[in-house]
Amino acid sequence: MPLPSILQKTIRTACTHDGWSVVGRTAARLRNTDSNTLVGHSAHRQQQQCRAMSSSKKKKGGSSHRYMERQLRDPFVKRAQAEQFRARSSFKLIELIDKHQLVPTNKGGAGMCVVDCGAAPGGWSQVVARKTAVADTCGGAPQPPRIVAIDLLPMPPVPGVHFIQGDFLDPATKRQVLLALDNRQVGLVLSDMAPPFTGHHSVDADRTMNLCDDVGSFANEFLAKGGCMVLKFFMGGHESEMRGRLRQAFRKVVVEKPEASRKQSSEQYLVCIDKLT
Repeated sequence: MPLPSILQKTIRTACTHDGWSVVGRTAARLRNTDSNTLVGHSAHRQQQQCRAMSSSKKKKGGSSHRYMERQLRDPFVKRAQAEQFRARSSFKLIELIDKHQLVPTNKGGAGMCVVDCGAAPGGWSQVVARKTAVADTCGGAPQPPRIVAIDLLPMPPVPGVHFIQGDFLDPATKRQVLLALDNRQVGLVLSDMAPPFTGHHSVDADRTMNLCDDVGSFANEFLAKGGCMVLKFFMGGHESEMRGRLRQAFRKVVVEKPEASRKQSSEQYLVCIDKLT
């Protein structure tokens, strides 16, 4: 059976430039190969590629299916829906607030000011809005509580929360925060932020530590003496050095992993109590 014209041209070119070259010898062997077999090999390779793509899609689909199953079984997801919280992470903050009395439910918590950095979608802002509202019913505060939420992303309104879209480190955003607080000092600074993940655990952990440093700088400006701060971080970075720095600024610093934090996650929280100056 004659060779396809493109192979004949390849052989001629190879012989012209390099005598009986490797290409020529390979093409000669192909003379005895049925062209249908060549097509069959090509089709076989295409089938293998299709199977690989199909397998990849199945894996992705399986991952999504497992995620949905986990969400449906998750008791904190069910509680968040039942109690109208926007995220299951709300219960992490509830546990931390209740355990450490970060928002007293008596006169001590009345009129409290809170700043939630990286607030979207608003689950933590909802928690502090409800907690401070309960404390405010005790009376004794000259002004009502003030909750300020900040995020680069838009966030649907939360009753009792003043939202600012922007970078919490930007001087213009800080001016907006001061206006929203009416120049009142803050009793609690929160951060449940995490940087975009790279997939490299040590890099992601270090970037989280950098975020904690940034929130700490923000708190140094806005947090009143005696105030508290909660920071999320991921194990594997420089958390021991971070704790050391925070202990110079707060009377007590503890590491917590709330029940609502997934066991397989390396996330933990630094709870900083009673700012010294």
